[in-house]
Amino acid sequence: MYEFYVKPIILLVIFAWLLYKYSIGNYKYWQKKRVQYVKPIPPFGNLLPILTSQLTLGALLAKYYNQFKCSLFGIYVLNKPVLVVRDPTLIKRILVKDFRYFHNRSVMSDEECDALVSNMLFFSKSPEWKYIRNKMTPIFTTGKMKNMFNLVQNVGSDMVTYLNKHDENSYVDAKEVCSKYSTDVISSCAFGINAHCFKSENSPFYMITTKMFGFNWQSGFNQSSYFLAHGLVKLFKMPFFDRKISNFLRQVFWDTLRERERTNIARNDVIDAMKDFKDNPHLDEGYKFEGDRILAQAMQFFSAGFETVGAAISFTLYELSLYPEIQRKLRLEIKNAVAGCSKIDYSVIMCMRYLHMVVQETLRKYPSLPFLERECAESYIIPEENLVLEPKTPVYIPLLGLHYDPEYFPDPEKYDPERFTNEDVCNSFQYLPFGDGPRGCIGNRFALMVTKIALVSLLTEFEVQPAPTTPAKIHFSPYSLFLCSSVGVPLKFKRDRMVH
Repeated sequence: MYEFYVKPIILLVIFAWLLYKYSIGNYKYWQKKRVQYVKPIPPFGNLLPILTSQLTLGALLAKYYNQFKCSLFGIYVLNKPVLVVRDPTLIKRILVKDFRYFHNRSVMSDEECDALVSNMLFFSKSPEWKYIRNKMTPIFTTGKMKNMFNLVQNVGSDMVTYLNKHDENSYVDAKEVCSKYSTDVISSCAFGINAHCFKSENSPFYMITTKMFGFNWQSGFNQSSYFLAHGLVKLFKMPFFDRKISNFLRQVFWDTLRERERTNIARNDVIDAMKDFKDNPHLDEGYKFEGDRILAQAMQFFSAGFETVGAAISFTLYELSLYPEIQRKLRLEIKNAVAGCSKIDYSVIMCMRYLHMVVQETLRKYPSLPFLERECAESYIIPEENLVLEPKTPVYIPLLGLHYDPEYFPDPEKYDPERFTNEDVCNSFQYLPFGDGPRGCIGNRFALMVTKIALVSLLTEFEVQPAPTTPAKIHFSPYSLFLCSSVGVPLKFKRDRMVH
């Protein structure tokens, strides 16, 4: 009887010991490379604060950024060595000058796990990403954005009407309002339909987007695993988004595309571009732009635009409520810019210099995805550090660390649009809200346009004020890769229409 228990216990101990030895097998990697590193905790590496929901990945990288003063350092994602780069000169080389060594992102891409996500431009690998980007780039020309301007402006008017129905002495969650706005905008521009988020609380599109970015444990775990635990994704065939979301968007997209083909109506939106992709599927070297490869780009447009735009607008409104003098200056610029205009158009919005500075400062404090990541494609030498980076080594760039570094942005906690008076700040590699280089955000100009239209629409009609429950400092949800307030963004919208 005694032996019956002893043998399994011995086997279990041996298995646990082997698992432990395997997990720490790489923990001498950065020491051997003579690179400073964060001491790992087996078997989690440096991820324990993330796994225990204490910090987001962006916040954790910022914490490590502040612990070092060197140009780079190492961390361990479970047992995988990852290089973290904090020097802007080296960051520029990785993103631009030596891009040929870093053309892929390290994020997981596997059609067996998630066919749609793996074909998105963000997730795609070489050489497919280049074919997709070449096909997508014409969508974001100035001419195409001007064509979509009225579609976006109509949603801005719906948002104002929605807020006018609320008691101005009560407060609303600005994040929820901005999410409805971004859902209506993206569904109109990317899927060619009106989601009616401001008219119906049960809008199917809004319910899908809240599910897509509903920052719960399950979605946070799945999405984080695509960046941090590829083995788990493959083992459990984990989708990045819930499959119900993909199926809903697939049906909506193809139904809309077939209807557009039947009626031959043109709206000058993304769905028209997708229709052209379908009619002309062939690209370089036999790559066919068809089926889910087309839908994936509409889904990319939808998912990236939804979170980036909604967060940028709500965080801007939050800061303006805390800094009324900045809000007054911005509202005065808007009033002067639209004075005498029978209709606000693309050129009017784009000429508002202070508005642009305000949005830039918001993106400094709240970059939607607070880190960038790349993967080394082949051996790469960093001579200043006497370091040879091996193929497949992930490289992280901690945006929160850079954006809050007082060396680059004095008094970084302060919301100060004036720091962007000098446009050179935006061209430096310590400010990267949309990334940079050949794989920088393809839709950054569209996101800026949509954000500015929303702010002009709201600030023309309302003064934004803090509510009793408005937090003095935003605390980010630990369940999301994106920067998201853990308590929403409660604000008051006091009716104060500007006369012009």
